[in-house]
Amino acid sequence: MERRLGVAGLQLEKDPFDSDINFKKLEYITRKVKSTFPWVDLVFTGELYLQQYGSSDWKEFAQPIPNDMTDRLSEIARDNECWFVPGSFLEKESDKIFNTALVYDPNGDIVAKYRKLYPWMPFEDTSYGTSFVTFDIPGVTRIGIVICYDLWFPEVFRTLAWMGAEVILQPSATYTPDRAAELVLTPAQAIMHQCYVLNSNVISAMGGGLSIFADPEGRILQQVGTHEEIMTEVIDLDRVDWIRQNGSFGITPVWKSLRDSPLRMKYPVYERFEEGAILKKLGEMKVQKSIREWTD
Repeated sequence: MERRLGVAGLQLEKDPFDSDINFKKLEYITRKVKSTFPWVDLVFTGELYLQQYGSSDWKEFAQPIPNDMTDRLSEIARDNECWFVPGSFLEKESDKIFNTALVYDPNGDIVAKYRKLYPWMPFEDTSYGTSFVTFDIPGVTRIGIVICYDLWFPEVFRTLAWMGAEVILQPSATYTPDRAAELVLTPAQAIMHQCYVLNSNVISAMGGGLSIFADPEGRILQQVGTHEEIMTEVIDLDRVDWIRQNGSFGITPVWKSLRDSPLRMKYPVYERFEEGAILKKLGEMKVQKSIREWTD
């Protein structure tokens, strides 16, 4: 049986101060997607889309999970009978705050919880997650989750692909000049790990958008602008199998090369990370207040 997955990425404009407005929009558009494109199996949107910002501290509205909001999201997944990844939230656990994404199944149950491995330090002052997360859509595929800045770390994508992920979802909220670099990194990660990489970026008051879907050979399936957009795509999971078996473009079997190398992935950078010459020139993690500090 052919393995196909219908996906909808929602690029939505966020009201930074009223999460109820954002919730109602997400609820309405998810329902609209499922009525217009009933073949869509999975709906996802951008990082922190539903997270309200505080007046003095952006973490003041962090909550334990589950909570009232996550319970209401369960109803959206159940009512629309879809797999649902509604961006991410600030999750409070004890004295720590994580940037956390949830995955709902079509019954409205939370089946996975992913805490961002690489917060955008020093600007995003949240705790580091420590677990790689995938979830299965039975009989179809295994999907990995990353959030925004995780894109810059190929080790994260390699680990998820090694765990069997054929699709990696990447909710993001980038409004900064490095968005152009991320439009290069997304297909690059897809090429290196021979998987689909699907990104949905938030539109905020400061900018954003430019969401992008890439296939396992790095071809751009969709790339949209800076306005609100519904990105629908039917992805072919059998193609992932074929590419990993026969190589990208029929000539580059990356995963077989990794398996058969005598290195067995025993790279000094991972075995003796602290000894790296590059680390000796790095200063502390902080916001630079002057360009003249950059040489310190």
